Amino acid sequence: MTKILVPIDFSDNSLNALEYGIQIANKLNANLRILHVKTKKVYYKYSDKSTDDILNDNVADWLEDIIKKRKDKYNVPGGVFDYKVREGNVIMEVSNQAKYDDAALIVMGTHGASGFEDKWIGSNAYRMVHSCTVPVLTIQPNKKWNGIDKVVLPVGINGSSRQKIPATVAMAKLFNAKIYVVGLKDSGYNLLLPRINAIVKQTVRYIQKKTDLKVESTVLSGRSKAEMLMNYTKEVDGDIIATNVWHSSNPFENLIKPFANQLINESACPVLAVPTKESLYLQAKY
Repeated sequence: MTKILVPIDFSDNSLNALEYGIQIANKLNANLRILHVKTKKVYYKYSDKSTDDILNDNVADWLEDIIKKRKDKYNVPGGVFDYKVREGNVIMEVSNQAKYDDAALIVMGTHGASGFEDKWIGSNAYRMVHSCTVPVLTIQPNKKWNGIDKVVLPVGINGSSRQKIPATVAMAKLFNAKIYVVGLKDSGYNLLLPRINAIVKQTVRYIQKKTDLKVESTVLSGRSKAEMLMNYTKEVDGDIIATNVWHSSNPFENLIKPFANQLINESACPVLAVPTKESLYLQAKY
């Protein structure tokens, strides 16, 4: 049985991400594991700033409490909902745990406990997406679980942009969600329009061949692809935006990715970041 991994720093956003993790695990019939990485920072339990709730060595008790309060929402026959505590660098430890567990997906908040100069999750979300070899679903603050009915799937002319299609379609299929295929083109490059249109049509045919999901398509042209995509997602009331993340051996190449970075930081809805270097469980499953 596969596994969903949810990093927890006891902030509201990380606990909100856990709600997404539970629902996806239910649909995927997956085991669910919450992970806390101990650092030298000081954190508070459930955003409660009272001195009695400062995080200490009893972190396991808090994790058990989280599981106990949500056990009735996790409905996987024979499934396991448990926790793991690691210590060290957050990015490295989450990435290593995902590899060790052969996780299908990491679900995490984009912002950690409020009130701290260096946020546990917020300072690491973008870098973690580029470090993990499995898809990462990032959840924005205050984005409560309300189902996944509409998935926005952008495609471009480069091949890596299309490598995310199988994993994205697999996520949509879990929830019988409608897929909005969006061709993205820089303004002024009209010679590329026929090629973009062809890629959009190919993507739609692929989805229709593999699934019976509803599909709608469009092509957007402008100066900022990320802004265009986020505005379009807002117009159609999308629940998830997909993006690909190319993992390069050049560390600077991994860090300078304004499109994915802007989506993760500014999108009003969750972002599914799919690595385009490693084979994916979700891709293989469908």
